[in-house]
Amino acid sequence: MTPRPFSAVRSSTPDGVTVVTLRGDIDRDAGVEVRQALLPSGEPAPFTVVDLSSVSFMDSAGVNALIQAHRATGSRDGWIRLAACSPAISRILAIIGVDGLIRSYPTVRDAIAG
Repeated sequence: MTPRPFSAVRSSTPDGVTVVTLRGDIDRDAGVEVRQALLPSGEPAPFTVVDLSSVSFMDSAGVNALIQAHRATGSRDGWIRLAACSPAISRILAIIGVDGLIRSYPTVRDAIAG
């Protein structure tokens, strides 16, 4: 299986929710880019939805970036939510216990609505 190149795109809703769309494989090499997308300049957006619908693989680097963003938003009375996780990504998050820290929703729209 050929690795899929990683990319991240940030956008905002009219309600002030930041949507970070991640694509491709999130491995050790992409971990820094994930952290930068979730925590630009070290400061998280107070309300962030992470769209994982196009993520095909995630290792501990991606999981750690999600946990760091969760901690950073929580310390500022904000939140981070996950959207559209594949069954494989959901399983990884459940095994590690991240599903108990960060809520996951079936769609970006559902995650924004919370």
